[in-house]
Amino acid sequence: MIRSMVKLGTAVAAGATLVLGGATAAGATPSATSADDGWHKVHEAWQPYVEGTLTLPADRYCGDFDLELSAQEQDIVSKVTTRWDTGGERTVAYKGPLLTRATNLSTGESVVIDLGGKAGALYRADGSLQTYSLNGPVGVGWPQDGGGLSRGYYLMDGKHVIDYAPDGTRTLTEDKGSETDVCRLVR
Repeated sequence: MIRSMVKLGTAVAAGATLVLGGATAAGATPSATSADDGWHKVHEAWQPYVEGTLTLPADRYCGDFDLELSAQEQDIVSKVTTRWDTGGERTVAYKGPLLTRATNLSTGESVVIDLGGKAGALYRADGSLQTYSLNGPVGVGWPQDGGGLSRGYYLMDGKHVIDYAPDGTRTLTEDKGSETDVCRLVR
């Protein structure tokens, strides 16, 4: 089975402020720069994170069909490890089992994928995603014109780090693993 983790998976895939991810205790820890002063460590408890159904539009991800991702079984938890002094999340860790059905909405072809990795998200003070680090398997949506990879929804296994520019452009800055395009699995 193919595996992956996801808040970051979902948020990144949706093009939201994130990516399907987690830090410290979860495994992957995004690194920060000296330009992001104004934050502090926190000792918050692990919290349940529920992964909802997500539809990725064809023109942005799979090309000729919409891809639906729906959780079949899950027990994901997240933990905020640092906060901005304004109260916003700075680093968040994600971990836990997640079985997801990926369905080609044009043909009905589907596959169940195991997305049970660990991930970490580093957010800027404005709430936008800066870095997504993962120890896959983890799922990540990569939009058309995303830079670095062809558009698709990828299962990234192994160690990967994705940097997000303020304009949303993504760069795969560390690739110590494999990438499987789920769109191709259900074509």
